[in-house]
Amino acid sequence: MSEKTTISTRAAIKPVLFTMLIALNLYAQEQQQQATPDSASTDSTIVTPQAPPEPPPKLGDVSDGSRSVPVHLIRLYDEQGIPIRPHDELLMPFSTKQTCGPCHNYEKIRTGWHFNADDSSVAVGRPSQPWILADPVAATQIPISLRKWPGAYRPEQVGMSTLQYVQKFGRHLPGGGIAEDENAQSAEDYMRWQVAGNLEINCLGCHDAEAGQDQAEFATQIGRQNFRWAATASSGFAAVRGSAKEMPDNFDVYLNSALDYVGNISPPTVSYTASRFNEKGEVLFDIRRRMPNTKCYYCHSNRNVENERFTEDEDVHMAAGMLCVDCHRNSLNHMMTRGYEGEPQTQNKPALASLTCKGCHIPDESAQTPRAGRLAAPLPEHRGIPPIHFEQLTCTACHSGPWPNDQTARVQTSLAHALGTHQSKKAKASLPHLVAPVFVKESDGKFAPHKMLWPAFWAYMKGNEVVPILPERVRPMLTDFYVSDTLKQIGGWATLTDSAMIAMLDTLASMDSTASAAVYIGGGKLYRLDKNKKLVHEEHKAAQAYSWPIAHDVRPAQQSLGVRGCNDCHATDAPFYFGKVEAASAVSRSNMSMNAFQNTAAIFPWSFSMSFLFRPWLKAIIIVASVVLTATLLLYGLQGLLRVTKVLSEEKSS
Repeated sequence: MSEKTTISTRAAIKPVLFTMLIALNLYAQEQQQQATPDSASTDSTIVTPQAPPEPPPKLGDVSDGSRSVPVHLIRLYDEQGIPIRPHDELLMPFSTKQTCGPCHNYEKIRTGWHFNADDSSVAVGRPSQPWILADPVAATQIPISLRKWPGAYRPEQVGMSTLQYVQKFGRHLPGGGIAEDENAQSAEDYMRWQVAGNLEINCLGCHDAEAGQDQAEFATQIGRQNFRWAATASSGFAAVRGSAKEMPDNFDVYLNSALDYVGNISPPTVSYTASRFNEKGEVLFDIRRRMPNTKCYYCHSNRNVENERFTEDEDVHMAAGMLCVDCHRNSLNHMMTRGYEGEPQTQNKPALASLTCKGCHIPDESAQTPRAGRLAAPLPEHRGIPPIHFEQLTCTACHSGPWPNDQTARVQTSLAHALGTHQSKKAKASLPHLVAPVFVKESDGKFAPHKMLWPAFWAYMKGNEVVPILPERVRPMLTDFYVSDTLKQIGGWATLTDSAMIAMLDTLASMDSTASAAVYIGGGKLYRLDKNKKLVHEEHKAAQAYSWPIAHDVRPAQQSLGVRGCNDCHATDAPFYFGKVEAASAVSRSNMSMNAFQNTAAIFPWSFSMSFLFRPWLKAIIIVASVVLTATLLLYGLQGLLRVTKVLSEEKSS
């Protein structure tokens, strides 16, 4: 039989097989529903569900006390649990769940902090950096989070499906969680998920110390919807070609082959480096328990867009030879310690207190055993600093983040700007625009340095709720309203005139009759049309800045705020209180004063700062007054002594 006949036969059989698979799936669902007891049954017997017993620990989940790392010479298994041999005719990507699962409790690991964002039973803790849906043409930057952090939107609130969420942000997702939760997958995307596959936890992304482990390639595969292939492609011994995104909904990884496609379209295929397999079909992995810092940096890097790389210093802890995981620890459940002051109370784990800044550096007199000095942490002396500073400032306020200047700096991060990937947004003007440091008064009353994002997006008003519109919906319309030549700076803000804003809002309003109005959020304001279709702006909660605390990089004591005296913070123009915070958008370029985020009017810190101008005079006056007072007291004391002496002598002579 010729190759052409073979291809024709496959093309004729595929629709039949596809129909059979769908029918079998529907039949299985029907049988499952029939087997499920009816909640309205008349059976009066109440059965209390019992929690499943804790499975016994697996080989890799218990320690015999040795701090050495076991040799990981293991077999690879695909998602069906079938061993992978490099010379098989049909090569599948290996599954981390099936490959690592025999020795490690995968289900317990997937409850960790990096995977449990969609678990409502987990305490969300202190707000942190969100994902940011940014689009320069649509003049949009929206904070997105699966955790219920104030000011951030869940994907479904902005119209994103789970598939869209994973494809957009999966470049820096560790896998697991919502990315492999079938209950979170919408019915509309069911067939696409079957093609793309689940994005399992990428264990190698953190634990593989091999030089060839490439997370940038992982990000590339996510963009191609090659979810089940991403971990394999990023390993140092396999290559993945083709794109699941280009495949039709009826694509089947076990039935289709490259022969079924022509031109530049090809299905995902895997090839392994055969020399990496021994005669038993095993592969040697360089697995580390204490991961190197570079693994953390892929997701947690920051850069000041105005600074050259060689001018920036490493965190003082890293410079001393520490690893990120020395402080950010976890047990088998991978519940990573975040290290902020309120975490022991939030997680109800008092032991976490010793892994905060204070826990390492400040002795706790009430502790039964000494906690301070962990990993040779020095005891800070803080000579001459009034105690009130430690009541109203976090440790990071003086020691962390970039040194404050008159104007906040523009910063970029891995999560926001895809740093470390082949699609990174390195241009200075690239959205999203993040600024730092902004000294914000937190809920516990302490000041802390933050990174800040000003939300910007088109939306509908549904009652009092602001419902964002996905950039894809507004992008085609906006091109008609932009001022010409405004996108010269790659990825930066476009410029919208008032007339363009009015036309755009009017167009959006006509497209949704269920909304009370179309609005634009930007630069800290909500823009809308009044009854006369004139553009007005007002304050609104949705327009408020989203900020999250800065923990790193930690500066040494010699570079901390206050090292040059009180004027570092208390001068009449000190950035701590009076620095300018950029609040740019497509419709405005404005600055706000730092004190606006500290719940205080500018007059109060300014008045207090003014007192520092006269403190030298005040000290001189106090010294002179003290000398005069002492001399006066001494003079009158001597006169009194002479008087007493005179009286006594007169009494004696009489």
